[in-house]
Amino acid sequence: MPDSPRRRGDKRERTRQTLIDAAIQVISETGFTGASLDAIARRAGVTRGSIYSNFAGRDDLLMAAVASQGMRLDRGFDEGLPLKAQLRRFAEALLDQFPAGARDGGLIIEYQLYAMSQPKLRAQLTAAYQAMFFQMTTALSAQYEGRLRVAPRALALAVQALTMGLVWQYMLTPDEVGRDDVIAAFEALADGSSVTNPHAPLLTRPLGPLP
Repeated sequence: MPDSPRRRGDKRERTRQTLIDAAIQVISETGFTGASLDAIARRAGVTRGSIYSNFAGRDDLLMAAVASQGMRLDRGFDEGLPLKAQLRRFAEALLDQFPAGARDGGLIIEYQLYAMSQPKLRAQLTAAYQAMFFQMTTALSAQYEGRLRVAPRALALAVQALTMGLVWQYMLTPDEVGRDDVIAAFEALADGSSVTNPHAPLLTRPLGPLP
C-alpha cells in the first residue's frame, strides 16, 4: 500500500531536519565557507541529490540551518494592549529566550558576517529583515496610530536595536543583564514613544517602502 500524503510529508520533514542537523554539525567544524554539500550529505548519510530534493541549493540549506537556531520571538505586537504593557510583555518573552540567544548567538553572528560577503545571501538576509520591520511597523501603526511621538517604523527599529543589543550584552556579561533592568529599558522606550500630552505634536507618516 502506498504511503499516505501525511506519511510522505512526515518523511520529507524528517529528511529536511536530518540535513539541517548535519549542516549545523559541519558548520561548527569547518565554518560556513567550508560547509560543502558533499560534506553535509556524507554527515547526513544521504546523497547530494537528496539535498536538492529538499532545498533549492546550498544557500537555502544554510539559511534554513541558521533559522533553526537561536531565539523565537513574536514581534507581531497585535495583542491590543497599551504600548507599555505590550513592550513589557515582549521584554518578558525576550528574557525567557536569552539562554537560546546566548547558546546560538555566535553561529548566527558568524552567518551574518559570511552572508555580508555573498551578494545573494546578503540580499536574502536583507529581505528577511525588511519583512520583519514591515510586520512590526504595520502592527504598531494599526495599534497606536495617533498615539506615538515617533513614526511606527522608527519605533520598530528601536525595538529591534534594543533587542539585539541586550542579547549581545547577555552573551558577554549574563550576570549584568538583570530582569528588572531589561523590563525597565523597554518600558522607558514605551514611555518615550507614547504621547502623554494631548497637545504634543504627533509624528505620523505613511509606511512607505523600506530601503
